[in-house]
Amino acid sequence: MGDPEVLCGFIRRYEKMLDQRVERLHHALNTQDHEDWMDAVLSLKTSSAMAGAAALSQLAAELQDHLAKRPPDPVRWPVTDCLDSVMAKLRHLAKETARQLQLFLDRLSGGSQPA
Repeated sequence: MGDPEVLCGFIRRYEKMLDQRVERLHHALNTQDHEDWMDAVLSLKTSSAMAGAAALSQLAAELQDHLAKRPPDPVRWPVTDCLDSVMAKLRHLAKETARQLQLFLDRLSGGSQPA
């Protein structure tokens, strides 16, 4: 992305949708919807990779692999405590990713972008 405006626009859109992507994963886990889980985790993984959020993309890839190896019928979902731990880790990493991306945008624009 040679144009800084295009890059900044993409990162801003990614950042705005990040919480929605994480919450979609949470919903899919709570409802044990394997198809929605796989779609949501793939969305988080690929969009994070495109935005340069390598750690978040890697975590999403690991989660995808974990449940993808399980046959869809019946899926053996992790226990609730494990799910809570996974979601806490995802939320923490998403928050830190958003913070780092905002710092990047601020540096790129000379600190003139609104938070």
